[in-house]
Amino acid sequence: MTIEISAVIATYQRASLLAGALDALAAQKVPSSIKWEIIVVDNNSQDHTADVVEAFANRSAIQVSYVFEPTQGLSRARNRGIKEARGSIIAFMDDDVLPAPDWIAQVNAAIGRWSAQGIGGRILAQWDASPPRWLTTNVHLMDRLAIMEFGESRVLCHPMKGRPQVWGANMAFRREVFEEIGGFDHARGIVGTKLFRGEEVDLVNRALERGLRIVYDPSVVVVHRIGRARLQKSYFRKLEFDAAQGEADAKSMDGRAIFGAPLWLYSVVFMAFWKWVSLLLSRRPGGFDRQLDCLRWMGRLSGYWKLSRGWIPGS
Repeated sequence: MTIEISAVIATYQRASLLAGALDALAAQKVPSSIKWEIIVVDNNSQDHTADVVEAFANRSAIQVSYVFEPTQGLSRARNRGIKEARGSIIAFMDDDVLPAPDWIAQVNAAIGRWSAQGIGGRILAQWDASPPRWLTTNVHLMDRLAIMEFGESRVLCHPMKGRPQVWGANMAFRREVFEEIGGFDHARGIVGTKLFRGEEVDLVNRALERGLRIVYDPSVVVVHRIGRARLQKSYFRKLEFDAAQGEADAKSMDGRAIFGAPLWLYSVVFMAFWKWVSLLLSRRPGGFDRQLDCLRWMGRLSGYWKLSRGWIPGS
């Protein structure tokens, strides 16, 4: 049987969330002419993820494959999913999203309608608790939660920036894309509890740089379930530090270095720290934003220090 679409979910230690995502896939309304499959890549989970997938597969009318990828890293898990997939279109969603009932059908339709090599769409929020105003009014932090509510279609240009963008919670590509540009960069993306970022943006930009047609289409919709833990400032402090640490790149370093980090970065960290402390002392608003800015630079500095000691991001 020819498979048109492979839906790939990479998951780590979130069996309860995964169960909901799988149930949403089971509820898909897909034309009988479209043959599709589900591939769950378990990225070294120690919970009952395997049991959840087995129970789902036993009651599902859809072909379900369970793959265990022992090497930690979202990019590695997604690349394993690409390797295992049989579809001519490979669609990705996260284990904490709920695809709309027509998600598979819309992925197929959008790629055909636009003659696109890749497609992405809306990522709407489903809050477990009422979100605080400091979060919902901050565009950067909403982006960090992968909320993409842009309502118009757009053919993307290189480099991808602004809005809309194609992000990992809701994206699909023709198989030939990976044959031409390779898979996700192992040095990018979440690794265990380290909240590194950027693997999907890097892949889309590589595709756009090659002249491939990548389109944002709002008819392709998923809902992102956002738990209470992500509504805390502590979550964003860790996220900003980790993401910046993962962005450190020894190849881009120029000028003099101390302890493996460029000299200019030390003064930037100091200035960012002082601006944050000044706001705190004066009790003016904006202290949290300044703190996050400081943590970004500190994360970058930490990344360079680790690189100088032989650290390989994504390893």
